[in-house]
Amino acid sequence: MSVLYSRRLSKPDRQLAVATALEQLMIGALEDLGLGSVSVTCRLTTPLEVRQLNREFAGSDHNTDVLAFPAASSAGSDFLLPPSNLAFLGDIAISVRTAATQAELTGDDPESELRLLAVHGLLHLLGHDHGEEEPAARMTQATEMLLGRDAARRGVKAPRVPVLRPRG
Repeated sequence: MSVLYSRRLSKPDRQLAVATALEQLMIGALEDLGLGSVSVTCRLTTPLEVRQLNREFAGSDHNTDVLAFPAASSAGSDFLLPPSNLAFLGDIAISVRTAATQAELTGDDPESELRLLAVHGLLHLLGHDHGEEEPAARMTQATEMLLGRDAARRGVKAPRVPVLRPRG
C-alpha cells in the first residue's frame, strides 16, 4: 500500500492529505476484505491532474473527485505486471481540493470526505459500480461497512455515508 502526494498540492491541501492517514485506512480496508496481501497505490493530487487523467484514460474532459484504474481489467490485455509477492490491484487518484470543496458544501469534514473517496476508489478497483440501483446499493453498503470498521479502529464515530444513486 502506498500513498503518493503530488508536488503540485498547495500547502493546506498537502497538510489535509497527510493528516487524513489514508495508508492506515486502506491497509485496514484491505484486511477487512480478506485482501491483506494486495497492493494499491493512492495518489492525492490536484483537480487539474485528475481532469487530465480523466480525459486521457476515460475520454471525459471534466473534473471529478476520484478515479480508479484497475491493474487488470479485461482478458487479452497487453498490460503486464512485474513479478511480486503482492498482487497489485490498481491505482486510485483523488483530487484533494475537490474533496475539501465537497465536504464544505455538505457540512462534512474534509478528512472524512477523503476517506470516503479512498474507499470508493478501492471498491471500484474491486469491480463495484453504481451504474444501476442494485449495484449502487451494494456499493453503499460496502462503503458503510469499511468506513464503520475504520472508525471503530480509530475510536471515533462512524461517518455519514451518502447513498449512491445510479449514474445516468
